[in-house]
Amino acid sequence: MLDNGSEEKVEQPNQEELAKRELVEHPEILEEVEERKMRKFTWSGLLLIVIGVVLIAIGLLLNSGVISIESLFVGVGGLMIVIGILRILIGLIKPIVPSQL
Repeated sequence: MLDNGSEEKVEQPNQEELAKRELVEHPEILEEVEERKMRKFTWSGLLLIVIGVVLIAIGLLLNSGVISIESLFVGVGGLMIVIGILRILIGLIKPIVPSQL
């Protein structure tokens, strides 16, 4: 009969370890992911900034008073500009390189 105490447990590497090993062996994967992220976030951030500027311009041209649709356009436009700037920054931040793993 088999003893339960004599069996050895072999630990399987977790997903994080497998991902690190894959990045070290194939650094071109990291470069491709970095480029995709930059394209996705940078262009959408620029688009949001342009839409925000247009909304602010429309809001300022309305001249309908302080508590009105004008302030709504300016507020939403300002938020869109801030979100666009954050998306551009996310797109420009580089991920870690395989040598830092």
